[in-house]
Amino acid sequence: MEKTTFEEIETSFHSMPLTKYIIPTALEQEWLKSAVADYELDLSCDLEYDEENHCFSSVLDRQTVRVLALMMYVSYLQRELSRVMALNGIYTKDVQITGADGTKRVTKQELEFEIVRVKERLHKLKQHCFD
Repeated sequence: MEKTTFEEIETSFHSMPLTKYIIPTALEQEWLKSAVADYELDLSCDLEYDEENHCFSSVLDRQTVRVLALMMYVSYLQRELSRVMALNGIYTKDVQITGADGTKRVTKQELEFEIVRVKERLHKLKQHCFD
């Protein structure tokens, strides 16, 4: 029986712009578990994700795979923003480095954009009573 695996969601996640740093697989698996929980809560459904075997009980449609990957990307951006925000400025007599203020601003804007994109896609997946 065919099943959607963690690796398939991970591939979609890695198709988005990412850092040059390697992200531990365990962290990506945690992001997927969070994405599944949020997806199930927002859409009142059960995706039947097996955390031990890292797969779903069936084949997920492309829309669901993409939304889960986007939700993982939001988790990545939240972590990246936290990392960038922790950078402190360096002030000496001769040099002033402001802690990458531009990077902080751009990362925050990207995070806000992706959150809106996830909300829009989740809304499109909901069954509306006026249909």
